[in-house]
Formats: sequence, C-alpha cells, structure tokens
Amino acid sequence: MAPNPASPGGAEERIPHDFTRIPHQSLDTMVERWSAARTRTFLTRDGEADPKDLLTELAYGARIAQQITAGRWCVVAELLRTGAVDSWAQIGTMIEVTETEARDEFHGWVAGQVALRLRTGTIGLTEADAAELFSLSSAVSW
Repeated sequence: MAPNPASPGGAEERIPHDFTRIPHQSLDTMVERWSAARTRTFLTRDGEADPKDLLTELAYGARIAQQITAGRWCVVAELLRTGAVDSWAQIGTMIEVTETEARDEFHGWVAGQVALRLRTGTIGLTEADAAELFSLSSAVSW
C-alpha cells in the first residue's frame, strides 16, 4: 500500500479492529484521525472508499461529538450561577433541544454528578451544590 498523504508520515491511523472502542486520546488527536479518514474517503471515487476508513470516520465522529457535548451542563450550571439565563427555552435553543428536555437533562446531569461524588468522594457535585443548582434552575422561567 502506498503512503497515505492524508495522515502524518503516511501512517495508518484507524480505530482498533473491533471498532467498538477508541482508546483514550486527546480531542486534537481524535480530530486529526477523523479528518485523515474523512479526507481519504473524500478523495476516493464513488464506491471505492475503504470500509475501515468509513468506520473510522463514523466512530471518531461520534466520539468527538460526545466529547464536545459532555461539558455543556457545566456551562449551563455556570450560566445559572451568573444569572445569564432568562429561560429554559433559551438554553434549549442553544443546544437544539426543547425547553423541557433542556431542564430535564440538566436535572439528570446534576443527579448524576451527586451520585458520582458519593462514589468517588471528590469528583462531582456535593448535595449543597446540587441544591443550589436545583434552586437556580427552578427560578429560570419556562
């Protein structure tokens, strides 16, 4: 196989053979690998794309999206704390969900963070933090 111009040094940069798990990598690395697979796929003729590149593109794309959206509830918490949010509809619009989904998902995130704190003892939200966020989230209009 000829060196691959879409990846540094022509090295193959694909996900593991089982395609079910991407090893822990920085977001920059994942974007590079997704981009390399996307470029290789884009440069092929119709029907000639390597299925491994297609699977790599799909898997890395999903992982990148997951990583990018993972911190959104932390941002919503900070917006609530600073009083920069007028309504759940405003939050929903920003993250492309309904206002009810935004509020319910945020409350689920808070509950999950409390559970994480109980398991780890250090990571996650305390009960006091959760109470504050539930109070602030209730004060935001529908």
